[in-house]
Amino acid sequence: MASQKQIIREKVANLQKSLSDETVISCSELICNRLVSTDLFQKATCIALYYALYNEVRTSGLMEEQRFEKQIVLPVISGDDMHFYPYTGKENLKKGALGIAQPVSGDIVPPENIDLFVVPGIAFDYACNRLGRGKGYYDRYLAGVDKPVIGLCLDCQLVESLPTEIHDKKMTMVITEKKSLEFRV
Repeated sequence: MASQKQIIREKVANLQKSLSDETVISCSELICNRLVSTDLFQKATCIALYYALYNEVRTSGLMEEQRFEKQIVLPVISGDDMHFYPYTGKENLKKGALGIAQPVSGDIVPPENIDLFVVPGIAFDYACNRLGRGKGYYDRYLAGVDKPVIGLCLDCQLVESLPTEIHDKKMTMVITEKKSLEFRV
């Protein structure tokens, strides 16, 4: 299964590398607008976002737009653990683990205080499964969390089906620039 996942990671990464910055930025804007219009986003007061790497859906504009309307929290990686800290502006970010911008100060926001998790991924499928980078940070963090989780991706990151394992966290919803998929039990 690990090799199947790696093949998908490489295939999607090559598709993403072929995209221009302008394409990623314009698609990100469409995706963030779709996200903001969801009931899950509208009802949430505390939202866990992420700071994008490479050609992931860019959320920095959304963070700036929403930080006075909602409490925005960002992940901070420490060893094998991930915690969320308040986002107070881009001037209070520094490069952390994996080169990801993260808050430099504040108190940990516990998962029970977060209403909605918005996560990146390498790939997602039509059944709302997510394939991450392989380190398992989100899967471990979200394992005991019963809150909505929305995956954001470019349409080229959406695949027919992903290999899954018991610990993989299914998304409540996946949003691309072209569609929104909801998981139905």
